Amino acid sequence: MVEVTEKLVERIDAVFLPVSNLEESLKWYQDLFGFKLRWKNERMAGLAIASNCGFHLVQVEEHTPNRNYVPFNFATKDIQLLHQTLKDKGVKVTTVENDVDFKEMRLFDFWDLDGNILNVIAI
Repeated sequence: MVEVTEKLVERIDAVFLPVSNLEESLKWYQDLFGFKLRWKNERMAGLAIASNCGFHLVQVEEHTPNRNYVPFNFATKDIQLLHQTLKDKGVKVTTVENDVDFKEMRLFDFWDLDGNILNVIAI
């Protein structure tokens, strides 16, 4: 095995979230978070979050939502405002808590239309 002495990867370029209905999920994420559409084809769509982060929805037949772990988290400067906004819009959310391992990190989980569990952290 070759020993790598330099970093070969700069960052994660994009996250792909499976959904059962692309159109419904696009509307949900855009209405809820204000994400703008970057591109779309018949099976996938890319939403604008930040200049260096791709968030893509992928329509998957017979989608089974992830309920075992959080695949990624969203970061926000105002976690209380985002938490309250999601609650007001009827999104299932947990309470805002300090992380068990990282006490200074505040976070909460929420579930999207498909039942995928996602996470928000305060930055």
